[in-house]
Amino acid sequence: MSSDSQKQTKGSNRRNFLIGGAAATTVAGVGINKALSQTPETPPTQETIAQAPKPPGTKLRTNSKTGIRTAIITDTQLNIGPYLAQEFARRNYNLVIADVKTGLPDELRRLGAADVVVVPGLEQEGPNNEGRPGAIQKVVDVTMDKFGGYDSVFIRTAWHGGKNILEETPQNMQLSYEQNCLAVMYALQAVLPPLVSAGGGQVVVQTSATGEKPHPGLMSYSVMRAAANMMCRCAALTVADKNVCVNAVGTNFMNYPGFKETLGADKDPKILEALLEEIPMGRLGETKEAAHFCMALLDGYNMYTTGNFFPIAGGFNNSGMT
Repeated sequence: MSSDSQKQTKGSNRRNFLIGGAAATTVAGVGINKALSQTPETPPTQETIAQAPKPPGTKLRTNSKTGIRTAIITDTQLNIGPYLAQEFARRNYNLVIADVKTGLPDELRRLGAADVVVVPGLEQEGPNNEGRPGAIQKVVDVTMDKFGGYDSVFIRTAWHGGKNILEETPQNMQLSYEQNCLAVMYALQAVLPPLVSAGGGQVVVQTSATGEKPHPGLMSYSVMRAAANMMCRCAALTVADKNVCVNAVGTNFMNYPGFKETLGADKDPKILEALLEEIPMGRLGETKEAAHFCMALLDGYNMYTTGNFFPIAGGFNNSGMT
C-alpha cells in the first residue's frame, strides 16, 4: 500500500472512530442526537412547561411531613458544619447532625431549632468515616423515619494526606480515593433519591480548593478532590430537571481549630508568613464566612444554581500556580 493510501486509510479510520464515538455518546444519552438531527428541535408544549420545576415563592416548600424545613449536616465537628447548623437553627429548621461538636445540640436548641437529632457513629478520617458503605445512608434513614423528608444537605468528607508524585504511595492514593472520592459517591447516592422523589431540594458537598488548583505536595489529595468536584457536576445534571440542585464548594486556608497548629504556624511566624503569601487576600478565611456562602446554596431561595464548583480560598485559585 502506498504512503498516500496509508494516510487516507488512517484518516478514514480516525473519522470512523470519531463517528462511532459520537454515536456511542448519543446512546449514553447526553444529547448529541439533537446536534446531529436533521429536524428542528420540538418546541416545548404547554404541558411540558407546566411540568417544569417552579421557582420558589414567598413561602418555601418543604419535603418534611412535619411542615418544617429540615436539613442534614454530616459533619458538625469543625470547619463549616457547626456554623451552618447554627444558622439553620436560627431559621427554625429541624436538624439531623452527625460527628457532633461537644455541646452543639443544646446550643442549636437555644438558637431556635425546631428539633435536633444526633446520629452517632460517624466520624471524619476514622474507621467509621463516610467512605464506608451505608455511613451516610444511615443518616438519611434516620431523617426519613423521623421527619418523612428533608430539604437541604451539607456533606463533608475528608482525608488530609499525601505526598508529591515522586514520593506518593499506593496506600495514600487508596485512602484518598476512599475518603475523598468514593465517600462522595456513596453520599450522593444516599441523599439524592429522596429529594428526587419529593420533587426538589439542595445539596452542597465540601471538597477542597486544591481540587481546582493542584497542590503538588498533596498529589493524591488534589486528584481525588478534583474527581469529587466533577462527580458533583455530573450528579447535578442527572437531577436538575427534578428540581434538585447539587453544588460543591472547596475551601483552603480556613482558620478553623487546629489548622495553624497542624502546619506549625501557631509557633513559627515564618510558616504563617509563608502561608499568607499564598493567599491574595493576605489572611486566613473564617469558617463563618464560608458558612454564609453555603447558606445561599441551601436555604431554598436559590433553586437556579446547580452543577458548580465554588472555591472559597481568598483568591488562591486565581493566583499564579505554585
